Amino acid sequence: MTEPTALEVAADWADRMDTLDPAERRALIAWLNESGAHVHAFSRMHDLLRDPALLEVLQAAQAPRAIPALRRRRSDSLPPRPALRRRRGLQVAAVAAGLAAAVAVPLLLRQATPPAPSVAENSGYLIESPVAKRSMVRLRDGSTMTLDAASAVRVAFARRARPVQLEKGAARFEVAHDPSRPFSVQAGQARFTALGTNFSVDQLPGGVELRVFRGRVRVDQPGRAPIVVTGGEWLSVGAAPLRPQRFDPKAASGLDDAWLSADGMRLDAALTRIERYSAVPIRLADPTLGGTRLGGRFRLDTPEKSVALIGALVGMEPHRKGGALVLERPKTR
Repeated sequence: MTEPTALEVAADWADRMDTLDPAERRALIAWLNESGAHVHAFSRMHDLLRDPALLEVLQAAQAPRAIPALRRRRSDSLPPRPALRRRRGLQVAAVAAGLAAAVAVPLLLRQATPPAPSVAENSGYLIESPVAKRSMVRLRDGSTMTLDAASAVRVAFARRARPVQLEKGAARFEVAHDPSRPFSVQAGQARFTALGTNFSVDQLPGGVELRVFRGRVRVDQPGRAPIVVTGGEWLSVGAAPLRPQRFDPKAASGLDDAWLSADGMRLDAALTRIERYSAVPIRLADPTLGGTRLGGRFRLDTPEKSVALIGALVGMEPHRKGGALVLERPKTR
């Protein structure tokens, strides 16, 4: 049986627009997102009349959190319908083309860009997690991501590369194997490229922390030679030279349980992680004390108690000031 063309599939979607249920509408968004050719199929109908029914779909396309749960709809699974079957189908497809051209909807743009494009070149779509709640996401290439609380990534997959920008917080990735499309995570000035890998990236005050649980990750920084980190190694990417250190990849990572395990961790890094689970900001009254090293285990789901415990360990006290929880040295009398 002949594979339907993008134009035929586009016409079929448009023809059934009025009867699509919520799951089918999300599948339509996924289909549009799979290829620029799919959007172009709508563009072929640019001069036709408009139908406002498609506006809802394009608005939904700007809600990236719905994308991870989508399954791609195979074009050959669609019921066979002749292309351009009804005038109404043409009208709806025209709206898709018109709005896609008039409104910059990043979700619908999937351009062939070189590996590691900048965010400006391919802005992608944003996935965020709320304060105090992690999010587990399945990306459209089959990779999975655990997003720490109060974190955000921007996904901008292209035909020859799978770049992800960690905009804040932390995330752990189980990368689907595809050598033809390298999977990379940009955080600050560092780029982490998976070489068949399960790894995490965490933006912290002392630098960007990489932990490789399985496989290998190449680390690239401007002005420095690349370095490869293997499973069971972690490093902090900052001003200091890159020095991988060993850790137990089977131990809790901080992204899969309710505890923060601090073994020589910087004080400001520990507070940053706990703050992702706090309803109020957590601050150090004296930021120069952020490099103080800390040991112990602290509950993430009871941030105020954990801050009080940390304060007791380092000789500080928590106080409410200006809507924030501030850790400071006790005043001498």
